[in-house]
Amino acid sequence: MNRRGQFYAAAAIFGAVLLFVLAVAAATRFFVLQSRQAAEQAAESQLVRFTQGASAALNQILLDIDLRLAEAGAALRQGPGVPAQADALLRGVTRSDLLVQYAALVSPEGRVLAASGRSGAEQALQLPDGFLARALAQPVAGLVVSAPVISPVTSQQVLYLGRPLRLGEQGRAVAVAEVQAASLLRIINQGVDIRGLETTLERDNGTLLASAPPGMRTARAIGQPLKPDGAGGLLQRLPARLSGVPAIVAARATLQDGLVVAGSLPMEVVLTDWARQRRLARGAAATFILTILGVGWLSWRHWRGQWRQREHLRHSKAMLDQALESMSDGFVLLDAQGRVLNWNRRFVELFPRAEPAIASGAPFAPIEQELALQAAAEEAPQPLVPGEQELHLPDGRVLVIVRSSTPAGGLVCVYRDTTEKRLQMADIIESRAQLQATLDALPDALLELDLDGLCLRFHAARSTSLELDAPVGRTVAELLPGEPGAQIMAAVRDAYLGGVSTGRQFEHRALQGTAWFEVSASRKSAGEGREARFIVILRDITERMAAARQIEHLAFYDNLTGLPNRRLLLHRLQSALDGNQRHQRLGALLFLDLDNFKTLNDAQGRSVGDLLLKHTAERLTQLLGEGDTVARLGGDEFIVMLGAVGTRPEAAALQVQAFGDAVLAELGRPVQLPGLLYHGTASIGAALFGAYAVSLEDLLKQADIAMVHAKKAGGGVLRFFEPDMQASVAARAALESELHAALKSRRQFTLHYQRQVTAEGQIIGAEVLIRWNHPERGQLLPAAFIDVAEETGLIVPIGLWALEQACRQLDEWSHHPRRRHLTLAVNVSARQFRRDDFAEQVREVLIRTGADPSRLKLELTESLLHEQLAETVAKMKSLAAIGIRFAMDDFGIGYSSLSYMAQLPLAQIKIDKFFVGGIGNNAKIELIVQTLIGMAANLDLEIVAEGVETREQLDFLVRHGCRMYQGFFFGRPLTFEELEGQLDVELAPDLG
Repeated sequence: MNRRGQFYAAAAIFGAVLLFVLAVAAATRFFVLQSRQAAEQAAESQLVRFTQGASAALNQILLDIDLRLAEAGAALRQGPGVPAQADALLRGVTRSDLLVQYAALVSPEGRVLAASGRSGAEQALQLPDGFLARALAQPVAGLVVSAPVISPVTSQQVLYLGRPLRLGEQGRAVAVAEVQAASLLRIINQGVDIRGLETTLERDNGTLLASAPPGMRTARAIGQPLKPDGAGGLLQRLPARLSGVPAIVAARATLQDGLVVAGSLPMEVVLTDWARQRRLARGAAATFILTILGVGWLSWRHWRGQWRQREHLRHSKAMLDQALESMSDGFVLLDAQGRVLNWNRRFVELFPRAEPAIASGAPFAPIEQELALQAAAEEAPQPLVPGEQELHLPDGRVLVIVRSSTPAGGLVCVYRDTTEKRLQMADIIESRAQLQATLDALPDALLELDLDGLCLRFHAARSTSLELDAPVGRTVAELLPGEPGAQIMAAVRDAYLGGVSTGRQFEHRALQGTAWFEVSASRKSAGEGREARFIVILRDITERMAAARQIEHLAFYDNLTGLPNRRLLLHRLQSALDGNQRHQRLGALLFLDLDNFKTLNDAQGRSVGDLLLKHTAERLTQLLGEGDTVARLGGDEFIVMLGAVGTRPEAAALQVQAFGDAVLAELGRPVQLPGLLYHGTASIGAALFGAYAVSLEDLLKQADIAMVHAKKAGGGVLRFFEPDMQASVAARAALESELHAALKSRRQFTLHYQRQVTAEGQIIGAEVLIRWNHPERGQLLPAAFIDVAEETGLIVPIGLWALEQACRQLDEWSHHPRRRHLTLAVNVSARQFRRDDFAEQVREVLIRTGADPSRLKLELTESLLHEQLAETVAKMKSLAAIGIRFAMDDFGIGYSSLSYMAQLPLAQIKIDKFFVGGIGNNAKIELIVQTLIGMAANLDLEIVAEGVETREQLDFLVRHGCRMYQGFFFGRPLTFEELEGQLDVELAPDLG
């Protein structure tokens, strides 16, 4: 049977098995689905019956209580006012209905008129808000149920049931019955044995009034409101009302409007028995399927065994036929008379001329004649007698003819082609010569060893520092005692087990110096039963080891100072973290940054800066103790890790502070640098570790944050990390990210305008003030984000946006006859102004918007005058040449020299609100204000007073010659729409 028939037979057997398996699986699945559906239907039916009974029971309870309260009300209406027996009537209500714990008659104002308690009407009653109003607001008197509260009488969670009553002369009142929520649900659940049932009494808006089992706080929404219809109620798959797990939920409305009884049965409980049935069904199906598979497998094995027997018989016959054809030698079998009995194809290939003559039973003598014609005459085949003969053919091939007698008197003639063997021998001889030449050229030493380390052969290296004296016949332990011999024998053992061994190294010390060698060993192929032999190569790797050490140093150490770099520091820091947490001790990380290093580097050159870094590294190294590390991160930043500083945080902090003081003192000593004696300081941030788990990056960040705070404190100090620092940095980072997002949208920034007016109250312009409409924090003033914008450089695009918006507004006003005289003042930050392309950007904005440059005023601060004064003056003059005017903002609070005033092309100075605020309170400030006004007048500069808030301040400024003002006295900053509205009023033409 061929492979295709075998395949079809196997397919038939296993196809039948597969059909049986699929049938069993389908039947099992159908049974499981049907049983699940039955379990769910039974649970639904049980839950519906429960809600029907619970709703009926609750309706009966509420009707009974309503009837008792109505009867009590009818008895009370018979006499004027509240009868004396009212308390007794209410006690009768509590005795007639065991659910009612307490009953009272309450006036619309909430005053208890009568009560069932011993204290009667004197006992206060705290009802839920709005309860009395709801009861009295009913068009038809009925029962009202309150939200659950804690009763001041019973200290239990209760529900108040109220019914409005009409008394004689007293008007209206509400009869109130107090019912314990737990008791109400116990009666509803009485006789119910449904495992896992969750019962809730709730309003149709989802507010929970009572629950069983208890545990969830009532008077709160517990999920989707249930809206059962009046007839069939509600039955859905929803989250359980209490536990929230998937469940079957049934609900039914009661006669009380808005009151719902609900029952939740978790699906896990509903399907408990079904899950057990499913497991049993699956187990039975699996057993049956395994049985089917076993029968199918046994059938296949039986059929396959029969097929293999038939194949074996066929194969045996084929092997007999192919035995001769598989021979690499020519073969001829002759009988005793010299006739051919059998031959193979190889014989014909060797002697093509014999093919026409050879046949079964043919005499072999003529064929021998043909062989004689192919060979040289002197080497013709010998007569057909046993023996061996070598035959050289004209084509260069060499054959060996071997004739052997058979027991029947015949001959077996074998014709073996030895041409290739002879060529192989020649190749072997040549290869051995080549191998010897190669070995002579190799720089490695080669040894052939046995398993005991005895040297059997040795080839010395061409050039090596390893010299062995007469190694053959000696053991490795004798030739290389100690560690070198041990490593070689270890490599031999590895090769014995695994066939090869590489990677072992040893150090060899000799008179000419120390050298390193790498050992490679391989097991030499040997015949079975022969002793194992090994080829061992010893390679001199001294130069490679030196290079590796150099690479390692470059990878883990700073090239300038020789200190550990960041990689090695992180490795040691991780080890310290693990060890300190394991031994419950504290360590410290100090982040050190040299103060004013950039100034020295720029002024004296990088070589001087590098020399200072080396001195710093040497001084820090001298201060280290055992287990401590100092590393250089890069630039002028160093890290000192103190491995152990104690177990208590207070003592550890003192020890770190003392070490930090020692570092500051050491680095504060003068350093002799080329050309100067340098006095430097450093800022240090410290963070303790070991008290709790922290990542390496977080620990470095903490120390870095503390160092930044040390920098802000003026440098030359140590600051410990505090959580508030990180919160501040995180808040700043978040603000920076939000600023980037705001810049992308350009819709969160708006401009407000603070009017600038004259002494007569005429509007002459406004100062542009930016506001950020933050999507979460609302409107932010510049003080909340300008500093971050300055530090990150975002002030440049923000300032450019504000400038362009102001110019667009000026262009719109230029087309309005009553607004074209107005000016707008825009604040320009120092960072924005110092950009090389600032003047060009301003010109491009003016061109894009078409604004009149003479209507634009740029307000600068005195911080611009601290450096690059010539560049600042040149840039201001280039913009003033096209009509732009400049104002000096916050004048008087900086530290700039007044001599700068004569160099700057200013048109206006603004008195800071600090000085304006001191008018009327400080005579010295008033004198300064008068001086500033006089100086501006003498320099022919306009002067504007900022922050005018009172009439007294305005009168003082008017008296002393200030003619322009802005401040809250004239109004707060306005949106554009508000400003336009005021301009429409104040600049309206006089029609009188």
